[in-house]
Amino acid sequence: MLNRLFGKKKQELPPEERWTVAECEDNGKPLIFRIRNTRPHGIEPNTYPHLIAISWIYQSNNEFGMPSPDVSTLMRQFEELLESALENSQSAFLMVIVTGNNRREWQWYSRSPEETMGFVNQVLMDREPFPVEFSMQEDPQWEAYQHFQGMCKTVGWVEE
Repeated sequence: MLNRLFGKKKQELPPEERWTVAECEDNGKPLIFRIRNTRPHGIEPNTYPHLIAISWIYQSNNEFGMPSPDVSTLMRQFEELLESALENSQSAFLMVIVTGNNRREWQWYSRSPEETMGFVNQVLMDREPFPVEFSMQEDPQWEAYQHFQGMCKTVGWVEE
């Protein structure tokens, strides 16, 4: 609103920096999906064939299964630490985040799990441990990402 008031145009983000938010339900509780609209510029799936999922299980203090404000703050700090280290080094790119039903999962596509985990360990070394678990699988066609994109188109989405 202030931009319109002062005649400024809203800054348009490049497509690879835009995210879509969608909501659906799992056992009557909301699930929130945050999905990057497109792959980062110049990034090809065959160069980043490894899907690294990071899960944070939490105890919700509400009937919706969503994290408390304190836990949300810690999750945001964790995400920002990894995003800065992994995306700036182009070791891995965050593509999907799913939150709800007492769990948040970040899905990263990595060019090398060993390299990516080296950056993760380096950036988290001097911090209190975060309650996360890592899993890895091969996904050279980025099928998981495509699945979430298709699901968002089905349930309706809102671009951030």
